[in-house]
Amino acid sequence: MIVFKQKMTLVLGWLVPALFFLFPLAMGLSNVVLLLVLIGFAITFNSSYLKRDVWNWPAIWLLALSGVILIGTLYTSAPWSWVSVNLIKYAKFVYAVALMLLFAQFPQWQERALWAFVTAMFFILISTWLNVWFVLPWSVTKTPGWGLSHHVVGDYITQNVMVSFLVVLALSWVRRPLRSLSSLFWLGVAVLGAVSITHLSSGRTGVLLLLAGLLSTMLVRWGSKKLWMGLPVLVLLVAGVMATSSVIRDRFVVAWAEFANRDVDVMTSIGHRAYNYRLVPKLMTESPIVGHGTGAYHTEICRFLDKPEWCTIFRWHPHNQFLFFGADHGLIGVLLYAALLVSLYRVAKSSAHPQAKLLLVALTSILVVDSMINTPLFSSRESHFFLFLMALLVTMNCRTEV
Repeated sequence: MIVFKQKMTLVLGWLVPALFFLFPLAMGLSNVVLLLVLIGFAITFNSSYLKRDVWNWPAIWLLALSGVILIGTLYTSAPWSWVSVNLIKYAKFVYAVALMLLFAQFPQWQERALWAFVTAMFFILISTWLNVWFVLPWSVTKTPGWGLSHHVVGDYITQNVMVSFLVVLALSWVRRPLRSLSSLFWLGVAVLGAVSITHLSSGRTGVLLLLAGLLSTMLVRWGSKKLWMGLPVLVLLVAGVMATSSVIRDRFVVAWAEFANRDVDVMTSIGHRAYNYRLVPKLMTESPIVGHGTGAYHTEICRFLDKPEWCTIFRWHPHNQFLFFGADHGLIGVLLYAALLVSLYRVAKSSAHPQAKLLLVALTSILVVDSMINTPLFSSRESHFFLFLMALLVTMNCRTEV
């Protein structure tokens, strides 16, 4: 049995990096590998995983959120069809904790997983740029040309979420002065990634998340005092992007029109979100402490819609992770999620590892901004990205060796 567990551990050492390579590219195959990782974790589980020094506050808050979601099934007004959807979606909280324990037990896997993710993102970034000139059979968009939206996997929002983090990751490897080929290479990757968001995508979310990542990078590297010196440079960069990208100019012209008409047309991207943000707090006031139960948002929100036929459009999620937890789990759910986010910043603050600290702050900042306009822990590929990278970066920051 001991020999079998040792062999299983060796297999896990490559299944975990495979998971980080696959989830940006192939969700179905990554879920198969995730299942194998969980089976391997259960088989190799031992008492060392219960030691206090391998646990951290983000893991505890993730388990607390999972507990609230399970308790929410006892009083929910939703049918099982919706309850099961939420249980499946949020089960990844527990999977992320399992990954944290594995990474803490086997720190040599951390670097493998990070590079596996980087390799997958290289494939996505290179394919995005090739889309400008060629029709790629594996790419979602198949219309070549500059000034058009190009994305390779999922949709442009999920791809831009991941690429915004890739830009930060690339910048974390840039060293001053820019004399080495390595620094020039990573600077080039960062520029290509940023331009793929600003010039080769029709989404607006990616630009906001990219700004969140860049501001986080500046804050960690320069500190709050020097940050004010760098802000004018960032403003000039944004102005340059606006001047050179017809795609982004058109995006924000449309955004302004959608915002101005948000109360008239609730079917636009911003109008839809604004309508959600007006209705969900009304739902929350009916059960402000514990919410309506797991999955209840999907059915209860329909009572507040102006037109019943809109139910199928607005019931999936409220485009806000905080409101989503508030509707289903009340103030308890919102506070637990806030505690998770704060704990991530605290782990980064106390870290002795500069790069891992920068990456965790950036990931958390991107998650916070995304949570205000989307439901990243409910959406499939986004939740894989945030939770699995969270597991990796938390353990990288908590490691004892320097």
